[in-house]
Amino acid sequence: MRRAVYGMKVFVKNFAITDLAKFSLLLHFHRCARSKLTHFQYPHLNHLMKTLYIACSLAGLLALTANAETKLKKEKLQIVFLMGQSNMVGLADPETAVYLTEPAYVPPKDFVTKKSEFFDWQNLYWQGVRTFKGPQKYKDELDALVEERRMSRMKWRQRVKGQHGPWQEAWGKKPEGKGRGVMYPYLDAKAAEEGIYERMDAIIGHPDNEFTVEAAYQELIARDKVIADEIELVRREYLQDADHSDFQSFQDAIKAAKIPRNLESDVEQWRSTYAHLAREHVNLPIAERVHIVAHGHVDGSEGEKNRYTTHGPLSVGFGGSINKIGPEYGIGIALERMVDAPILLVKCSWGNTAIKDAWRPPTLDGVETPSEKAAREAWNKKMAARAEAEGREYTPVPAPKKTGELSYCWGMTLPHIEKVLADPGKYHPEYDPDLGYEIGGMVWFQGYSDQNNPAYGEHLVELVNFMRDQVDTPDMPFVAGTLGMPAYRHMALEGNVNGGMIQAAQFPGMRGTMDVVNTAPYFPLELDMAHNVRTGMDKEDPEHAKAMDILKRATSNKGFHYHGSAKCFLLMGDAMGRSLANLMAGGEPKIFEQLTCISCE
Repeated sequence: MRRAVYGMKVFVKNFAITDLAKFSLLLHFHRCARSKLTHFQYPHLNHLMKTLYIACSLAGLLALTANAETKLKKEKLQIVFLMGQSNMVGLADPETAVYLTEPAYVPPKDFVTKKSEFFDWQNLYWQGVRTFKGPQKYKDELDALVEERRMSRMKWRQRVKGQHGPWQEAWGKKPEGKGRGVMYPYLDAKAAEEGIYERMDAIIGHPDNEFTVEAAYQELIARDKVIADEIELVRREYLQDADHSDFQSFQDAIKAAKIPRNLESDVEQWRSTYAHLAREHVNLPIAERVHIVAHGHVDGSEGEKNRYTTHGPLSVGFGGSINKIGPEYGIGIALERMVDAPILLVKCSWGNTAIKDAWRPPTLDGVETPSEKAAREAWNKKMAARAEAEGREYTPVPAPKKTGELSYCWGMTLPHIEKVLADPGKYHPEYDPDLGYEIGGMVWFQGYSDQNNPAYGEHLVELVNFMRDQVDTPDMPFVAGTLGMPAYRHMALEGNVNGGMIQAAQFPGMRGTMDVVNTAPYFPLELDMAHNVRTGMDKEDPEHAKAMDILKRATSNKGFHYHGSAKCFLLMGDAMGRSLANLMAGGEPKIFEQLTCISCE
């Protein structure tokens, strides 16, 4: 019935009748569906509604036929690798997908655009230190001021702890007490005395800054309009017509099922229970031809600690626990929609892991990339000069030496991949040993732990080439998802990680077979501001209650975990899946079109 409702919506939307008539028909049809009626209450509408229903059914059939014809068809089992750190692990509660069914939160402008007394990374005005758009010299000055602030805070912490000798009268009054409540205001006051914040403020407010706090606010509240088509696609494919009442019934059903908090056994059974409740109440699909085998930070019946393994048909629950999702869910559902083939997702992910060490490919064991060498030499020069000025010796950081051992993540990933490829039929019932399998591609979603890694692009190229060699697929399609946190449009593809991904996609051997999905448009920046309202606004203000309400519905984790927002993860995952399907079909990477568009603004 819900698919019929959606079909009716699509047909009526394009049918040549008045808006009022459209609204009336949709409303009536929706009421009939919700009340489980099998006929219409108003006889005089029967003929029209039946005609529309037949037309909708025919239109839907034609659309499905068209989709089937445009699907990429493959005979062999397609194996797709998913790797990364905590946001590939996935910490989003599917219940927060309710945020897809409502308008985005609009924070109170006067409150969130107001400059706080001291610098604060969470304050929209002071975020201008990072979001500044203007002459490079001012960006460099802001970076230098951020570093000056860091050094100032280190200096005063050390003085308070007595690491610079007894407290001196010239330093002023020593703070009394311990903890952030005492030290943070003290450190801010010292930075202010040193003029750091005044100089930051002068640059943020400079006429040459094209991205003012007003511009930031306007972009923030208009984000869903920019991706409206994708939101509609994801809502249609994953939720159909589910609304708040359906999500409430989902929550009630979860409570009634009494799913244990700490699973020690029957993991797959409880995941299946949760997934079927999600499908029954809010339509979150369970894949038919896409299966997944996940290894690492996941709830599973095999293994222990951070080396659990689990497998089954793709559904919600293959994130960090049986009631979480990561991008794997959207990736798999999108691939099933676009590729006519059995597909096996092989997911390996661990939180707090960096490409510079934990994911460092064996080909870089004891090998220093050009950027790493330059950074090491610059650091040694800087530290040597400081040591000389302070009258002490400095021992330079040496070049790396070969260890002969696999890095942390590869030491767990490679044996797992070998195990899966040796017996694909164990993990996918459609595997035909006479046909064999093909490597469909790989999706990489990682980078939070590498934000200060200037060699990210070089590391990523080496990782892709290493993985391609391991699975003997020289042109294996590869998709990288950017960090979504630098979410404003003009800076979304900058920085060590995101810029490094763009750099990697243009390397010889990568261009044409690697795409980058810009996840910034999907990051819920407005929820950052909701947190600011929650922590900074008077509890008696109605806006405080509004922010608390949206945070309760729309989030399930911290901001650097994309707020645990299922809306965000569904949008990101589906985009990654579409990108990979495009590469699998021989399509051109889409990121360069977007990059050109941004650079021309």
